Amino acid sequence: MCSNVTVMRKVLTTGLGIAAGALVVACGYALGWTADLSLQAIGALGILACCIVWWVAGIFPEFVTALVMAAAFVVACQVPTTTVFSAFASSTWWLLVAAFALGFGMQKSGLMARMAAAVLRVFPRTFRMQAAGLIATGTLVGPFIPSLSAKATMLAPLAMGISDSLGYERKERQATGLFLAMFTGIRTVGPAVISASIIGYGLLATLPADVAAQFSMVNWFVAMLPWFVFVMAANYVAIVALYGPKRRKRADATGVSDAPGVSDAAAARLVPSASPKAASTEHAATSKPSGRPGRTPMTRVERRMAAIMAACVLLWVAEPLHAVPSHIVAIGAMVAMLAFGVVDAKQLRSGLAWDSLIFIGCVLGLADVFAELGIDGWIIGSCAPAFTALAANPYVFVAGLCLITVMLRFVIVSEMAYINIFMAFMVPLALTLGISPWVVGVCVYAVVNPWFVLYQNPIYLSAYYATEGKMGNQASSAAYCALYLAICTCGLLVSVPLWQAMGLM
Repeated sequence: MCSNVTVMRKVLTTGLGIAAGALVVACGYALGWTADLSLQAIGALGILACCIVWWVAGIFPEFVTALVMAAAFVVACQVPTTTVFSAFASSTWWLLVAAFALGFGMQKSGLMARMAAAVLRVFPRTFRMQAAGLIATGTLVGPFIPSLSAKATMLAPLAMGISDSLGYERKERQATGLFLAMFTGIRTVGPAVISASIIGYGLLATLPADVAAQFSMVNWFVAMLPWFVFVMAANYVAIVALYGPKRRKRADATGVSDAPGVSDAAAARLVPSASPKAASTEHAATSKPSGRPGRTPMTRVERRMAAIMAACVLLWVAEPLHAVPSHIVAIGAMVAMLAFGVVDAKQLRSGLAWDSLIFIGCVLGLADVFAELGIDGWIIGSCAPAFTALAANPYVFVAGLCLITVMLRFVIVSEMAYINIFMAFMVPLALTLGISPWVVGVCVYAVVNPWFVLYQNPIYLSAYYATEGKMGNQASSAAYCALYLAICTCGLLVSVPLWQAMGLM
């Protein structure tokens, strides 16, 4: 009986997805989209609508739906295969492959568990302080590594290790809260500091030369300081209020507690022993006092993995000096991990989430598919008159920019592509309206990262699948996305008086 119900649900949901796609195509004809879009472009929008329904309903595994979508683009919309699957040759996809491998190596070697234990020792063992620690870590690391994907794949497993150590059930409220603290910490620093993401440099490149000359790294940060302070504070308060434990718990038999203070011995239980000798050392450390209670020596594998990661992070930080792309650095670190025996090829082959990587590759290809069909430019151009109508009031203008950006990001899935296309239309319009194009750019940058559905946000995908989708609850995270974007919009509104004082509006 149960299986029959499941089959019926899948049949109905499949039909609903197909109906959604057909409705989009019918609307395209009814509204006269064919004047500006080809039949293939309208069909592509219908295919995407169908796949969104399937993704949301979980009718098929995510990567299966993504492959169906890619095949439909080739067959029904006549998009070249090289365009549909272009992301598999992109630097982003290869960075993710290498970063996933490094994350697996850190978990396999035990280094990730040791790092989680170290964080627990620095911050009191409470949800509030661990959330603050994860936000602070993402913020402090942010300006030094320009790849958001690299930071997400590096810190997400650490967040899961901390959550596990506190005894939180995966995908439950507290685990999801710590995941969001990690992710929003990484993302919030981006619009405030140019070097925190390649998107910042890309945005700077879209500005007219005289406008770009006004914004050194310091000037940029000063202009975004009200936004940054407001969003960091409000985001932290919201996460603690929504996802923190409702009341304090007494320590149970496993030593898990939401009260401040954690012994080194409790933290040391995170560190797996690699040998009987190491196990006896750990037992001795937890059973009798010593100068450094609860700490075991690093194994040879841990030391090798730590050296590889240290070199990798150092090269990421120094990328402006040596000009070696971050994905090449990550691939080199993956090769070193194999060469020095941290993991072997068989372990790596079985340890990587290849289905997730296939899904991500197909989703990232949406940007090139829509560019090929002219969908992205048509969408932005259609919205240009709305911005002119909003420009009379600076607060309405900023809020309108944010709302339209969030809506359009359901269709234009690449953050960088969206900003480039959007700015191409908006720079002349902003100058005509007496508004600095920088204001337009940072308003878009601040809210260009929704993750209502997985395909929207490659950075969120990196973090989500770095934990194999086991830590955060996607439905709860998607609900918080609306609040986070509202916080970001309010932060921009708070910044308007400063921008007016600086002559930017």
